[in-house]
Amino acid sequence: MSKDNKDFFKKKNEWSEIKDRLLGCYLTPYFQKVLLTRKPIFYVDCLAGKGKFEDGKDGSPLIALRIREECLSRTSRQDKIGAVKTCFIDMNYGNELSSNIASISPSYDVPEVISGKYEDNILKCLQDKQGYNVFLYVDPYGIKALDLSTFEAFKTLGFNTFEMLINFNSFGFFRDACRVMRVDYCNDAALQDLDDLVEYDPTVVDTTKQSEDLLSRIAGGDYWKAIVSDFQNGVIDGYQAEQRLSREYKNMLKQRYGYVLDMPIRLKPGQRPKYRMIHVCDHEDGCFLMAQNMQKRKDELFINIQQQGQYSLFDMGTIGASSAEGDTYSREEIADMVEKHISAINAYIRITKFLASFVNKYGIVCEFKMVYEILDELKRSGKIDIVRTPELTQNGKPTSFWEEKSGHQIFIRRTEQ
Repeated sequence: MSKDNKDFFKKKNEWSEIKDRLLGCYLTPYFQKVLLTRKPIFYVDCLAGKGKFEDGKDGSPLIALRIREECLSRTSRQDKIGAVKTCFIDMNYGNELSSNIASISPSYDVPEVISGKYEDNILKCLQDKQGYNVFLYVDPYGIKALDLSTFEAFKTLGFNTFEMLINFNSFGFFRDACRVMRVDYCNDAALQDLDDLVEYDPTVVDTTKQSEDLLSRIAGGDYWKAIVSDFQNGVIDGYQAEQRLSREYKNMLKQRYGYVLDMPIRLKPGQRPKYRMIHVCDHEDGCFLMAQNMQKRKDELFINIQQQGQYSLFDMGTIGASSAEGDTYSREEIADMVEKHISAINAYIRITKFLASFVNKYGIVCEFKMVYEILDELKRSGKIDIVRTPELTQNGKPTSFWEEKSGHQIFIRRTEQ
Protein backbone atom coordinates (compact mmCIF):
# COMPACT_ATOMS: atom_id res chain seq x y z
CA MET A 1 0.00 0.00 0.00
CA SER A 2 1.14 3.55 -0.69
CA LYS A 3 1.82 5.93 2.14
CA ASP A 4 -0.65 8.58 3.22
CA ASN A 5 0.84 11.59 1.45
CA LYS A 6 -1.32 14.39 2.87
CA ASP A 7 1.81 15.83 4.52
CA PHE A 8 3.96 15.53 1.38
CA PHE A 9 4.95 19.22 1.33
CA LYS A 10 5.43 19.71 5.07
CA LYS A 11 9.08 18.70 5.01
CA LYS A 12 11.45 18.28 2.10
CA ASN A 13 12.54 14.66 2.11
CA GLU A 14 15.93 13.37 0.99
CA TRP A 15 14.58 12.15 -2.36
CA SER A 16 13.50 15.67 -3.23
CA GLU A 17 16.82 17.08 -2.01
CA ILE A 18 18.74 14.83 -4.39
CA LYS A 19 16.50 15.42 -7.41
CA ASP A 20 16.62 19.17 -6.94
CA ARG A 21 20.39 19.14 -6.43
CA LEU A 22 20.77 17.35 -9.75
CA LEU A 23 18.55 19.87 -11.46
CA GLY A 24 20.19 22.89 -9.86
CA CYS A 25 23.72 21.69 -10.67
CA TYR A 26 22.78 21.40 -14.33
CA LEU A 27 20.72 24.54 -14.86
CA THR A 28 23.55 27.03 -14.28
CA PRO A 29 25.80 25.74 -17.09
CA TYR A 30 22.73 25.05 -19.24
CA PHE A 31 21.41 28.62 -19.04
CA GLN A 32 24.91 30.07 -19.49
CA LYS A 33 25.56 28.02 -22.61
CA VAL A 34 22.14 28.28 -24.25
CA LEU A 35 21.91 32.04 -23.68
CA LEU A 36 24.81 32.28 -26.16
CA THR A 37 22.50 31.03 -28.95
CA ARG A 38 20.73 34.43 -28.77
CA LYS A 39 17.42 32.59 -29.04
CA PRO A 40 14.86 32.62 -26.21
CA ILE A 41 14.74 29.85 -23.62
CA PHE A 42 11.49 28.35 -22.37
CA TYR A 43 11.88 26.47 -19.09
CA VAL A 44 8.93 24.41 -17.81
CA ASP A 45 8.60 22.66 -14.45
CA CYS A 46 5.85 20.32 -15.51
CA LEU A 47 4.71 19.16 -12.05
CA ALA A 48 5.90 21.99 -9.87
CA GLY A 49 4.18 21.51 -6.51
CA LYS A 50 4.08 24.46 -4.11
CA GLY A 51 7.51 25.79 -5.02
CA LYS A 52 8.55 25.81 -1.38
CA PHE A 53 8.21 23.30 1.43
CA GLU A 54 6.68 24.22 4.76
CA ASP A 55 10.06 23.70 6.44
CA GLY A 56 11.32 26.70 4.44
CA LYS A 57 13.36 24.80 1.85
CA ASP A 58 13.04 25.74 -1.80
CA GLY A 59 11.36 23.37 -4.22
CA SER A 60 12.40 23.00 -7.85
CA PRO A 61 10.53 26.13 -9.12
CA LEU A 62 12.31 28.53 -6.75
CA ILE A 63 15.64 26.80 -7.35
CA ALA A 64 15.24 27.30 -11.10
CA LEU A 65 14.15 30.92 -10.72
CA ARG A 66 17.08 31.85 -8.50
CA ILE A 67 19.48 30.29 -11.02
CA ARG A 68 17.73 32.07 -13.89
CA GLU A 69 18.05 35.41 -12.11
CA GLU A 70 21.75 34.87 -11.41
CA CYS A 71 22.57 33.78 -14.97
CA LEU A 72 20.66 36.68 -16.52
CA SER A 73 22.36 39.18 -14.23
CA ARG A 74 25.76 37.99 -15.51
CA THR A 75 25.04 37.58 -19.23
CA SER A 76 26.19 40.17 -21.75
CA ARG A 77 22.89 39.90 -23.61
CA GLN A 78 20.99 43.17 -23.74
CA ASP A 79 17.56 41.56 -24.25
CA LYS A 80 17.35 40.06 -20.77
CA ILE A 81 13.60 40.52 -20.44
CA GLY A 82 12.09 37.53 -22.20
CA ALA A 83 15.42 35.80 -22.74
CA VAL A 84 14.45 33.02 -20.32
CA LYS A 85 10.71 32.52 -20.00
CA THR A 86 9.53 30.21 -17.24
CA CYS A 87 6.33 28.25 -16.76
CA PHE A 88 5.21 26.21 -13.75
CA ILE A 89 2.35 23.73 -13.95
CA ASP A 90 0.60 22.16 -10.98
CA MET A 91 -2.83 20.63 -10.59
CA ASN A 92 -3.38 21.41 -6.90
CA TYR A 93 -1.26 24.28 -5.61
CA GLY A 94 -1.45 27.15 -8.09
CA ASN A 95 -2.18 29.82 -5.46
CA GLU A 96 0.59 28.72 -3.06
CA LEU A 97 2.99 28.39 -6.00
CA SER A 98 2.24 31.93 -7.22
CA SER A 99 2.68 33.32 -3.71
CA ASN A 100 6.02 31.56 -3.18
CA ILE A 101 7.32 32.74 -6.56
CA ALA A 102 6.33 36.32 -5.78
CA SER A 103 8.31 36.14 -2.53
CA ILE A 104 11.62 36.19 -4.43
CA SER A 105 10.54 39.12 -6.67
CA PRO A 106 11.87 37.93 -10.06
CA SER A 107 13.58 40.77 -11.95
CA TYR A 108 13.46 39.31 -15.45
CA ASP A 109 10.06 38.36 -16.80
CA VAL A 110 7.13 37.22 -14.64
CA PRO A 111 6.81 33.42 -14.55
CA GLU A 112 3.60 31.87 -15.82
CA VAL A 113 1.74 29.62 -13.36
CA ILE A 114 -0.82 27.18 -14.74
CA SER A 115 -3.29 25.43 -12.45
CA GLY A 116 -4.09 22.07 -14.00
CA LYS A 117 -2.70 18.75 -15.08
CA TYR A 118 0.59 18.70 -16.93
CA GLU A 119 -0.72 16.26 -19.53
CA ASP A 120 -3.68 18.56 -20.30
CA ASN A 121 -1.60 21.73 -20.65
CA ILE A 122 1.93 21.01 -21.84
CA LEU A 123 1.27 20.85 -25.58
CA LYS A 124 -0.74 24.10 -25.44
CA CYS A 125 2.20 25.74 -23.64
CA LEU A 126 4.66 24.63 -26.30
CA GLN A 127 2.69 25.07 -29.52
CA ASP A 128 3.89 28.66 -30.12
CA LYS A 129 7.52 28.10 -29.07
CA GLN A 130 8.98 27.34 -32.50
CA GLY A 131 12.64 28.35 -32.57
CA TYR A 132 12.96 28.41 -28.77
CA ASN A 133 15.43 26.46 -26.65
CA VAL A 134 13.06 24.36 -24.52
CA PHE A 135 13.87 22.54 -21.28
CA LEU A 136 11.28 20.43 -19.43
CA TYR A 137 11.69 19.16 -15.88
CA VAL A 138 9.32 16.21 -15.53
CA ASP A 139 9.18 15.05 -11.93
CA PRO A 140 5.77 13.38 -11.78
CA TYR A 141 3.54 12.82 -8.78
CA GLY A 142 2.97 9.30 -10.16
CA ILE A 143 4.06 7.28 -13.19
CA LYS A 144 0.84 7.90 -15.14
CA ALA A 145 2.16 11.32 -16.24
CA LEU A 146 5.00 9.64 -18.17
CA ASP A 147 3.08 8.88 -21.37
CA LEU A 148 5.70 8.25 -24.04
CA SER A 149 3.36 9.39 -26.82
CA THR A 150 3.38 12.87 -25.25
CA PHE A 151 7.18 12.88 -25.26
CA GLU A 152 7.07 11.87 -28.92
CA ALA A 153 4.74 14.76 -29.78
CA PHE A 154 7.38 17.27 -28.61
CA LYS A 155 9.49 16.27 -31.61
CA THR A 156 7.04 17.88 -34.04
CA LEU A 157 7.02 21.38 -32.56
CA GLY A 158 10.09 22.91 -34.24
CA PHE A 159 12.26 23.93 -31.28
CA ASN A 160 15.81 25.22 -31.74
CA THR A 161 16.98 22.81 -29.02
CA PHE A 162 15.02 20.54 -26.71
CA GLU A 163 15.93 18.78 -23.47
CA MET A 164 14.06 16.89 -20.77
CA LEU A 165 15.11 15.72 -17.34
CA ILE A 166 12.70 12.97 -16.29
CA ASN A 167 12.31 11.22 -12.97
CA PHE A 168 11.47 7.61 -13.82
CA ASN A 169 10.37 5.53 -10.84
CA SER A 170 11.54 2.25 -12.37
CA PHE A 171 11.00 0.07 -9.30
CA GLY A 172 7.56 1.57 -8.80
CA PHE A 173 6.68 0.83 -12.43
CA PHE A 174 7.84 -2.77 -12.15
CA ARG A 175 5.90 -3.24 -8.92
CA ASP A 176 2.75 -2.03 -10.69
CA ALA A 177 3.50 -4.26 -13.67
CA CYS A 178 3.63 -7.27 -11.34
CA ARG A 179 0.30 -6.27 -9.83
CA VAL A 180 -1.32 -6.00 -13.26
CA MET A 181 -0.09 -9.46 -14.22
CA ARG A 182 -0.92 -10.97 -10.80
CA VAL A 183 2.70 -11.83 -10.07
CA ASP A 184 3.85 -12.00 -6.44
CA TYR A 185 6.87 -9.78 -5.87
CA CYS A 186 6.83 -9.52 -2.07
CA ASN A 187 9.58 -12.09 -1.40
CA ASP A 188 12.14 -10.56 -3.77
CA ALA A 189 14.78 -8.52 -1.95
CA ALA A 190 14.86 -5.80 -4.61
CA LEU A 191 11.13 -5.23 -4.43
CA GLN A 192 10.65 -5.11 -0.68
CA ASP A 193 10.11 -1.90 1.29
CA LEU A 194 9.06 0.14 -1.73
CA ASP A 195 6.71 2.30 0.33
CA ASP A 196 9.57 4.77 0.78
CA LEU A 197 9.31 5.58 -2.93
CA VAL A 198 6.86 8.36 -2.18
CA GLU A 199 4.38 9.44 -4.85
CA TYR A 200 2.06 12.31 -4.12
CA ASP A 201 -0.58 10.97 -6.52
CA PRO A 202 0.12 7.21 -6.79
CA THR A 203 -0.99 5.38 -9.90
CA VAL A 204 -3.76 2.93 -9.06
CA VAL A 205 -3.57 -0.25 -11.15
CA ASP A 206 -5.43 -3.55 -11.12
CA THR A 207 -5.64 -6.60 -13.35
CA THR A 208 -7.85 -4.98 -15.99
CA LYS A 209 -7.06 -4.34 -19.64
CA GLN A 210 -7.29 -0.62 -18.86
CA SER A 211 -4.34 -0.84 -16.43
CA GLU A 212 -2.43 -2.98 -18.91
CA ASP A 213 -2.89 -0.36 -21.62
CA LEU A 214 -1.87 2.43 -19.23
CA LEU A 215 1.46 0.76 -18.48
CA SER A 216 2.07 0.15 -22.19
CA ARG A 217 1.43 3.84 -22.96
CA ILE A 218 3.88 4.87 -20.26
CA ALA A 219 6.52 2.38 -21.41
CA GLY A 220 6.00 2.98 -25.12
CA GLY A 221 5.26 -0.71 -25.72
CA ASP A 222 4.36 -3.97 -24.03
CA TYR A 223 7.93 -5.23 -23.59
CA TRP A 224 7.40 -4.99 -19.82
CA LYS A 225 5.18 -8.08 -19.95
CA ALA A 226 8.06 -10.34 -21.02
CA ILE A 227 10.21 -8.93 -18.23
CA VAL A 228 7.52 -9.69 -15.65
CA SER A 229 7.13 -13.21 -17.07
CA ASP A 230 10.87 -13.87 -16.81
CA PHE A 231 10.79 -12.58 -13.25
CA GLN A 232 7.85 -14.84 -12.41
CA ASN A 233 9.65 -17.86 -13.89
CA GLY A 234 12.86 -17.19 -11.94
CA VAL A 235 14.93 -16.33 -15.02
CA ILE A 236 15.79 -12.95 -13.51
CA ASP A 237 15.50 -11.40 -10.06
CA GLY A 238 14.06 -8.01 -9.14
CA TYR A 239 17.35 -6.16 -9.58
CA GLN A 240 17.85 -7.61 -13.06
CA ALA A 241 14.23 -6.92 -13.94
CA GLU A 242 14.58 -3.25 -13.00
CA GLN A 243 17.79 -2.87 -15.01
CA ARG A 244 16.24 -4.55 -18.03
CA LEU A 245 13.09 -2.43 -17.78
CA SER A 246 15.17 0.75 -17.57
CA ARG A 247 17.32 -0.30 -20.50
CA GLU A 248 14.27 -1.02 -22.66
CA TYR A 249 12.65 2.26 -21.64
CA LYS A 250 15.79 4.16 -22.64
CA ASN A 251 15.83 2.31 -25.97
CA MET A 252 12.27 3.49 -26.62
CA LEU A 253 13.37 7.06 -25.92
CA LYS A 254 16.38 6.62 -28.21
CA GLN A 255 14.04 5.72 -31.06
CA ARG A 256 12.63 9.23 -30.67
CA TYR A 257 15.63 11.27 -29.51
CA GLY A 258 19.31 11.25 -30.37
CA TYR A 259 20.85 11.15 -26.89
CA VAL A 260 19.57 9.53 -23.70
CA LEU A 261 21.57 9.44 -20.46
CA ASP A 262 20.51 7.33 -17.51
CA MET A 263 21.39 8.38 -13.98
CA PRO A 264 20.38 5.90 -11.26
CA ILE A 265 20.10 7.50 -7.83
CA ARG A 266 21.22 5.78 -4.65
CA LEU A 267 21.34 7.08 -1.11
CA LYS A 268 24.20 4.85 -0.03
CA PRO A 269 26.90 2.85 -1.84
CA GLY A 270 25.74 -0.63 -2.78
CA GLN A 271 22.02 0.12 -2.53
CA ARG A 272 19.66 -0.44 -5.42
CA PRO A 273 18.66 2.76 -7.24
CA LYS A 274 15.68 4.45 -5.63
CA TYR A 275 14.71 5.92 -9.00
CA ARG A 276 16.37 6.99 -12.23
CA MET A 277 16.86 10.46 -13.64
CA ILE A 278 16.86 10.31 -17.42
CA HIS A 279 18.17 13.12 -19.60
CA VAL A 280 16.91 13.37 -23.17
CA CYS A 281 18.07 15.67 -25.97
CA ASP A 282 18.79 15.79 -29.69
CA HIS A 283 22.06 17.71 -29.72
CA GLU A 284 25.51 16.50 -28.76
CA ASP A 285 26.28 19.67 -26.82
CA GLY A 286 23.39 19.03 -24.42
CA CYS A 287 24.39 15.41 -23.91
CA PHE A 288 28.02 16.36 -23.34
CA LEU A 289 27.08 19.10 -20.88
CA MET A 290 24.86 16.76 -18.85
CA ALA A 291 27.48 14.00 -18.80
CA GLN A 292 30.17 16.46 -17.77
CA ASN A 293 27.90 17.90 -15.09
CA MET A 294 27.09 14.48 -13.64
CA GLN A 295 30.75 13.52 -13.50
CA LYS A 296 31.55 16.68 -11.58
CA ARG A 297 28.64 16.29 -9.19
CA LYS A 298 29.56 12.68 -8.52
CA ASP A 299 33.04 13.60 -7.35
CA GLU A 300 31.82 16.61 -5.41
CA LEU A 301 29.14 14.67 -3.58
CA PHE A 302 31.42 11.74 -2.84
CA ILE A 303 33.98 14.01 -1.19
CA ASN A 304 31.64 16.46 0.55
CA ILE A 305 28.80 14.17 1.56
CA GLN A 306 29.71 10.51 1.60
CA GLN A 307 32.98 11.14 3.38
CA GLN A 308 30.98 12.77 6.17
CA GLY A 309 29.02 9.57 6.62
CA GLN A 310 25.95 10.73 4.74
CA TYR A 311 24.44 9.72 1.41
CA SER A 312 26.03 9.82 -2.04
CA LEU A 313 24.33 9.94 -5.43
CA PHE A 314 26.51 7.29 -6.98
CA ASP A 315 28.19 4.13 -5.82
CA MET A 316 31.63 4.65 -7.35
CA GLY A 317 34.35 2.08 -7.14
CA THR A 318 38.08 2.65 -6.84
CA ILE A 319 39.36 0.12 -9.41
CA GLY A 320 39.87 1.81 -12.79
CA ALA A 321 36.47 3.48 -12.96
CA SER A 322 32.92 2.75 -11.94
CA SER A 323 29.83 3.49 -13.97
CA ALA A 324 26.68 5.14 -12.71
CA GLU A 325 25.26 1.62 -12.46
CA GLY A 326 28.02 0.73 -10.01
CA ASP A 327 29.82 -1.59 -12.47
CA THR A 328 33.59 -1.37 -12.25
CA TYR A 329 35.86 -1.28 -15.29
CA SER A 330 39.61 -1.52 -15.65
CA ARG A 331 41.39 1.16 -17.61
CA GLU A 332 42.10 -1.45 -20.29
CA GLU A 333 38.39 -2.18 -20.66
CA ILE A 334 37.60 1.50 -21.07
CA ALA A 335 40.43 1.89 -23.59
CA ASP A 336 38.89 -0.98 -25.55
CA MET A 337 35.51 0.81 -25.54
CA VAL A 338 37.16 3.99 -26.84
CA GLU A 339 38.99 2.15 -29.62
CA LYS A 340 35.83 0.33 -30.69
CA HIS A 341 33.98 3.61 -30.80
CA ILE A 342 36.76 5.19 -32.88
CA SER A 343 36.58 2.28 -35.34
CA ALA A 344 33.17 3.58 -36.49
CA ILE A 345 34.60 6.98 -37.50
CA ASN A 346 34.77 7.50 -41.26
CA ALA A 347 35.95 11.13 -41.25
CA TYR A 348 36.87 13.90 -38.85
CA ILE A 349 34.46 14.17 -35.93
CA ARG A 350 34.16 16.90 -33.30
CA ILE A 351 35.37 15.75 -29.91
CA THR A 352 32.07 16.87 -28.34
CA LYS A 353 30.05 14.72 -30.73
CA PHE A 354 32.41 11.80 -30.22
CA LEU A 355 32.08 11.98 -26.44
CA ALA A 356 28.30 12.44 -26.57
CA SER A 357 27.88 9.38 -28.76
CA PHE A 358 30.29 7.46 -26.49
CA VAL A 359 28.25 8.09 -23.31
CA ASN A 360 25.04 7.57 -25.27
CA LYS A 361 26.24 4.06 -26.10
CA TYR A 362 28.15 3.03 -22.97
CA GLY A 363 26.72 5.32 -20.29
CA ILE A 364 28.81 7.31 -17.83
CA VAL A 365 31.49 4.67 -17.30
CA CYS A 366 34.33 7.03 -16.38
CA GLU A 367 35.35 10.67 -16.29
CA PHE A 368 36.19 12.33 -19.58
CA LYS A 369 39.70 12.91 -18.26
CA MET A 370 40.40 9.20 -18.67
CA VAL A 371 39.05 9.26 -22.24
CA TYR A 372 41.32 12.22 -23.04
CA GLU A 373 44.34 10.32 -21.73
CA ILE A 374 43.44 7.32 -23.88
CA LEU A 375 42.99 9.51 -26.96
CA ASP A 376 46.44 11.04 -26.36
CA GLU A 377 47.93 7.54 -26.21
CA LEU A 378 46.20 6.59 -29.46
CA LYS A 379 47.60 9.70 -31.13
CA ARG A 380 51.13 8.90 -29.97
CA SER A 381 50.77 5.39 -31.34
CA GLY A 382 49.65 6.78 -34.71
CA LYS A 383 46.13 5.33 -34.60
CA ILE A 384 44.32 8.69 -34.66
CA ASP A 385 44.91 12.34 -35.51
CA ILE A 386 43.85 15.10 -33.13
CA VAL A 387 43.45 18.48 -34.81
CA ARG A 388 42.88 21.58 -32.68
CA THR A 389 41.81 25.04 -33.81
CA PRO A 390 43.69 27.20 -33.01
CA GLU A 391 46.75 25.00 -33.38
CA LEU A 392 49.08 27.31 -31.48
CA THR A 393 48.91 29.42 -28.35
CA GLN A 394 49.77 33.14 -28.37
CA ASN A 395 53.31 32.07 -27.39
CA GLY A 396 53.58 29.80 -30.44
CA LYS A 397 53.28 26.53 -28.52
CA PRO A 398 50.93 23.68 -29.63
CA THR A 399 47.53 23.99 -27.96
CA SER A 400 46.44 21.18 -25.65
CA PHE A 401 42.87 22.07 -24.64
CA TRP A 402 40.15 19.41 -24.63
CA GLU A 403 36.95 21.39 -24.22
CA GLU A 404 35.34 23.14 -27.17
CA LYS A 405 34.37 26.68 -26.21
CA SER A 406 35.21 30.31 -27.07
CA GLY A 407 36.17 29.48 -30.65
CA HIS A 408 38.20 26.40 -29.71
CA GLN A 409 37.51 23.26 -31.73
CA ILE A 410 38.90 19.74 -31.66
CA PHE A 411 38.52 17.07 -34.32
CA ILE A 412 39.69 13.49 -34.20
CA ARG A 413 40.18 11.10 -37.10
CA ARG A 414 41.06 7.46 -37.32
CA THR A 415 44.26 6.90 -39.34
CA GLU A 416 44.14 3.09 -39.51
CA GLN A 417 41.86 1.56 -42.13
